[in-house]
Amino acid sequence: MFLAGILLIAVAGVLIMVSALRVDPVEEAVAEERIINVAIIVERAGKPASTQLLMYYPGNARAAMLDIPSETGLIISSLNRVDSIDALYEPDDPRPFLDEVQRLTGATIDWYLILDERSLSSLVDLLDGISVFLPDRISDVVNEVPVSLPSGFVVLDGRKTLAYASYSQEDAMDSELVAKRQSLNQAALRRLGERADYAMRDDVFPVIRSLFRTNLKPESLRYLFGEFVRLEADRIVLQRLTGAYRYVEGKLLLFPYWDGELVKDIVEQSLNALLNADATAIADKVFTLEILNGTSTRGLAQKTADIFQSFGYEVVSVGNAESSDVERTSVIDRYGDLVSATSVANVIRCKIVEEEAIPSASPADFVIILGKDFNGRNCGD
Repeated sequence: MFLAGILLIAVAGVLIMVSALRVDPVEEAVAEERIINVAIIVERAGKPASTQLLMYYPGNARAAMLDIPSETGLIISSLNRVDSIDALYEPDDPRPFLDEVQRLTGATIDWYLILDERSLSSLVDLLDGISVFLPDRISDVVNEVPVSLPSGFVVLDGRKTLAYASYSQEDAMDSELVAKRQSLNQAALRRLGERADYAMRDDVFPVIRSLFRTNLKPESLRYLFGEFVRLEADRIVLQRLTGAYRYVEGKLLLFPYWDGELVKDIVEQSLNALLNADATAIADKVFTLEILNGTSTRGLAQKTADIFQSFGYEVVSVGNAESSDVERTSVIDRYGDLVSATSVANVIRCKIVEEEAIPSASPADFVIILGKDFNGRNCGD
């Protein structure tokens, strides 16, 4: 018995030492200044109504957010068919869905945060509402509930947040739907930062923690939310997946351009930019582009516009160049920032960046003139 007692004391001592030496995974990632990738999912009827890949760099507290539409079409090997990515989603086991998101984006997802609609509503109310900008007034019936919201900046409570999230005009463009999903995520992150002192209180945080389904332990989640307080939500670089819609067995699916390689390029360039504190790709300004087709290939400028919009740029004009016999693609700097112009050129691996000799009245910061060396995705040698 004496020896057994000594053994138990020794084992207990080892366990205490191991526990003391164990480092919180989020704290460790922050200390080592590693990119933290978090999937933020909002469920509706057991399926992801919104999936955002938040890529956060603790070194400069900057982040990028990529929207993954639930209708994204893929060849899903585990199901042995072509289907939407949300066909893999199960509320009780999101890992197969997240594994497919990892394959699609090429990014390792460290952790996930899942809210169903009831939890989202409760979270918004707990934070005393979220503020969003509505470009147009909304007066409609959503899910059999009358909704009336003015245009401009409005504060939404939990019920109105769900109504706004569900509301969609019949002629709404994909970019508008993505912008709405991302603006709600931004608003929630912003409000969490504003109400951090309240949210992190010992009597409040357990309530917030109970609203989420996550693979993070409570203390790790607390640390992550504390880190997000440093994040300026309005400076998050917003990016989206673009592609072509096709019907497959009566289901409308969005197939990413270039067999998904464009998505991986978006993520790779975002991560590289975040790691550089001075990177212009994560600057506060959203640069505007004019894209001109200098070839005889029809629709090339518009397809290129889709690529740049995926990377978060605003395309204000597409058209034809003065000549349809341009040999090499070039980027013309009208903004007066060659570093930023080079970042634009890197999206399509263009090597020719020029300053405009004569100021122009064009609203675009940079002009891209597509040449014969451009294959629809990248410039050749």
